[in-house]
Amino acid sequence: MQSTRQSLENLLVAVAKGDEAAFAELYQATSAKLFGVALRILRSREVAEEVVQEAYFKVWERAGDFKPEIASPVTWMSAIVRNRALDE
Repeated sequence: MQSTRQSLENLLVAVAKGDEAAFAELYQATSAKLFGVALRILRSREVAEEVVQEAYFKVWERAGDFKPEIASPVTWMSAIVRNRALDE
């Protein structure tokens, strides 16, 4: 599923308001990319899956902190995954 930057930004705004359907759509649109980021760093499928799950929890909690003028949605979420993977 291809998503434009604007549609991902809109989903993050909705997630910040607690929209579970938007969160599911955001996950569907970005999970493969973010899993790839985690897997490249961790080289373990199991650990990467756990890290991505934890990262999406952070996205749910911090969606209101997203600033589109600073980074794209995928860059912002990738940084969350990367930082969590490096912590692991």
